[in-house]
Amino acid sequence: MAGVVCMIKHRLTIITALVLAHSSALAQEARVDIGLLTCGLGESAESGGDVATRDTNKMLCVFRASNNGPEEVYAGAFQTIGSQEVSHDRAMIWVVKASPATRASTGLLQQLYSADRAAPPPHPPPLIGETNSEIVLQTLTDPQAPNGAGKRSDAAVTIVVVALKLLSSLA
Repeated sequence: MAGVVCMIKHRLTIITALVLAHSSALAQEARVDIGLLTCGLGESAESGGDVATRDTNKMLCVFRASNNGPEEVYAGAFQTIGSQEVSHDRAMIWVVKASPATRASTGLLQQLYSADRAAPPPHPPPLIGETNSEIVLQTLTDPQAPNGAGKRSDAAVTIVVVALKLLSSLA
């Protein structure tokens, strides 16, 4: 009888661990759209570099919250990998996602973002905040973006790091 009780406790421990792991994964995926980040590209910050690793590029971004919150302007920089240069006459748009519990605050997006290495190819990986990992930037070319907007980019370039610094807010 003691062996059966021990076996049941062991199985309950395993089941509990699996349920906690699954609920943790669901909690990370349970992000909601909190707005759009639209960025215009500037001149390259550095020169030189090879085809595989591009230089740091500058951008100016405007964040428009979904809840009609105040617009915020950010100075940004990004790094890419790939075989093509990023055209300076193009804009980039990210859907900003966060945990439903995330409270809107001035400068919420100010941090460093890195590409999610676990994202499956061929789509651009989401960019996850390093200070606040609840905040994620997903390109509109991502199939998980709202309304399936956009298509996969023709450019063979992937943004791997984005840094945002608040310049101004109407709050």
